[in-house]
Amino acid sequence: MSNSRSIAEELRVLFETLTPTERKVGRVLLANYPVAGLETIAQLALRADVSGPTVLRLISKLGFDSYTAFQTALRDELEIRLQSPLVRHDPAQLQGDSDFLVSYAARITQLMQETVAHLPRVEFDGVVDLLGERKNRIWLLGGRLTDPLAAYLCHHLKVVRADVVHLRGVPSSWADSLVDMGKHDVLVIFDIRRYWDGALHIAEMAAQRKVSVLLFTDQWLSPVSRVARFTLAAHTAGPSGWDTNTPLMLLVDAVIAALNTRQWAAISDRLQEVEAMRARLGEGSHRADE
Repeated sequence: MSNSRSIAEELRVLFETLTPTERKVGRVLLANYPVAGLETIAQLALRADVSGPTVLRLISKLGFDSYTAFQTALRDELEIRLQSPLVRHDPAQLQGDSDFLVSYAARITQLMQETVAHLPRVEFDGVVDLLGERKNRIWLLGGRLTDPLAAYLCHHLKVVRADVVHLRGVPSSWADSLVDMGKHDVLVIFDIRRYWDGALHIAEMAAQRKVSVLLFTDQWLSPVSRVARFTLAAHTAGPSGWDTNTPLMLLVDAVIAALNTRQWAAISDRLQEVEAMRARLGEGSHRADE
């Protein structure tokens, strides 16, 4: 297994190559990741309704020579998911370089390349298709550090399509929106470590109402992935100890670009109307950032 991939990422990449019974184990692991993998072989096999040897074959395909090694890696991941910047900060990581900015940019570039290399294209295409479906109403929600990304995507989507809402405020206020959600709604959630409970709660409630949940997260996967229809995972472990949103921004911009490319005929008609209205409202002369 690649050192830069989480086990969940590796499993998602391999998924289409697995046998039907191995996929059953994979679905159980992803549905309750990483806790399901910390059970015994017998417990995991029972939960997936397969044999113990099937579990071990999947573990071998993930690159582990034993179930013990697999569980050790899961525990290491679990510890990393909960670490704060105080623990992750390594003052020596970027010291000694004559140009901090160049070194930092090189590391961020590496993270973006890893993000693209490890992202299943079916997940990316699924997100673009759902956001582009005109009958769907779009809701967006971010966390403490990712809400600006949700707002950024919301602003772009509002220009190219109707029925886009950025959820704000305290969790109790989300009930006013949840009550109106149904099978033609899409909830986009941004959630990176250390994951917030509110994201999982609203995602679970939305999924119960047949809402399609789309998740932007990191390589260790937010618990929201349990109910997400599609998940876009970015490599966010920045060199300063703080996670970086730059790879997530890459995914957001890529989604916007793909949506514009695939639906340009419809989008261009709408943009012409928008521009004409802006000109009449007097915005065209002093708002050139859109």
